[in-house]
Amino acid sequence: MRVFTLAMLAVAVLAAPASSGVYYEARTTGEGKGSELQAATVKAWVSGDKAKIFFETTGNPMMKPGDYLLAFGGGQTLYLVSPKDKTYTKWDMDAMMQMAAGFTKMMKMEIHDAKVEKLEERPGEIVAGLPTIYYKFRTTYRQTMKFMMMSQDNRVEEVRELWVAPDLVEKALGVYLRKTPPKTPSEDFNRLLALELEKVKGIPLKIRTVTTTQDKKGATQTTVVTMEVTKLQVMPVPDSTFEIPAGYQEVSLLPTGESPDQGEGEENPMLKLLGGKKKQ
Repeated sequence: MRVFTLAMLAVAVLAAPASSGVYYEARTTGEGKGSELQAATVKAWVSGDKAKIFFETTGNPMMKPGDYLLAFGGGQTLYLVSPKDKTYTKWDMDAMMQMAAGFTKMMKMEIHDAKVEKLEERPGEIVAGLPTIYYKFRTTYRQTMKFMMMSQDNRVEEVRELWVAPDLVEKALGVYLRKTPPKTPSEDFNRLLALELEKVKGIPLKIRTVTTTQDKKGATQTTVVTMEVTKLQVMPVPDSTFEIPAGYQEVSLLPTGESPDQGEGEENPMLKLLGGKKKQ
């Protein structure tokens, strides 16, 4: 009976008409230094190339519980909406990467000897009621940094396991359920990762990443981050799901100074990341 139920769920999700939407819930947990920044519990509604991703909990300093992302064009356009502050922020990824590239250049951060290997591909376990294909990749590289009197020279190994539903078709599922890790300021490194991971067809329903860093003295540090979809179902998702509520005010992502149009209680997401305070 359980096998029949799983099979029917798979048929319903994979064969749903294009007008249908998908609802899912996912949880990200971690172990090790810095992994708490990735911890999150989300609920998401997806229809075609549009998505709404609601953060019940989050360790990301750029947002808070109750905030949500609206994605259009499969993630080409993103807005962070804050119901508590009644504000929204357009996430200009190009501007963010330019800012990150500036920090990288200032700190003379470089990636050397990068290599990506596919270690395994086989049938995977059932995740959120759907059959998956299991993939395992290993990425290794050397990362150096020199800033003023400080310097780092680290060897990094990242083992990334993915449980992928190969036939999920909703484009905006990939906004949060990403096969590739977030982009780095190194375009060469990004292209190397994409070259291998984009060969994987489908949407990952579970990802486990183990990152081991060894410094030049031989000391090692390991973090483990696991994201897993815990619920997934087909359901109608009305277009109103993806609308910014009337009366919300736009806030700039990057610090631009005080603006008379920004009222009390508004908060710049990038200032939160940099340790800035709410406008008084």
